[in-house]
Amino acid sequence: MDNLVLITSIINTPNKPLSYTNTRSVFSRKERFEQTKLTIQSIKNKIPNNKILLVECSDFTEEEKLYFEKECDYILNLWDKKELHNNLFGISKALGEGTQTIEAFKYINENNICYANLFKISGRYWFNDKFDYNIFNNNALVFFNVNQIHASTNVYKIPNSIQDTLYYFLINNYEAMKACIGYEVLFLHFLKSINYENTIIIKAIGVSGFIAVNGSSYEA
Repeated sequence: MDNLVLITSIINTPNKPLSYTNTRSVFSRKERFEQTKLTIQSIKNKIPNNKILLVECSDFTEEEKLYFEKECDYILNLWDKKELHNNLFGISKALGEGTQTIEAFKYINENNICYANLFKISGRYWFNDKFDYNIFNNNALVFFNVNQIHASTNVYKIPNSIQDTLYYFLINNYEAMKACIGYEVLFLHFLKSINYENTIIIKAIGVSGFIAVNGSSYEA
């Protein structure tokens, strides 16, 4: 069965602050588009039997629209859902990504998209040569950089069977996200809520990218 890869991305980021910084992204729209291309190509190179679901909230240019329609299996653009813009473009990073993930799960269910495992990766990251698919070829949750404070969320994997559990967890923690809880802190709470059942925690995942708020490179 297919591996569904969820990319959460906003190419055209608004010039609005987050709760912890006045700079939402140092990268231009064009730069973020190119970074997302790297994300997509790395998925095609590193994850077998892949289907790509891109969740965006940008008014696509013709170039962007044509590229994504060609390279992605599913596109959920939330730009026309104006009622979600305050969540997506507000000060809470957790509420923005949480909203994208909730809407992705709704889209998956409404369109009867079947998959064995769901990989989530942020649009400015890509799988590098250290990525080992064999670590993920199972029915477990796979997270990395999990400690007493947080669980990293730029990349993770969950089996199909856990989708609804995560969906309702996010719904039930809407107020916490609205109050600007760290998204990675929230995911640590999620793992604790399921007692780390069927969870594999690894130290490195094989991903590279850039930190949006300051432009620094990232590798894990």
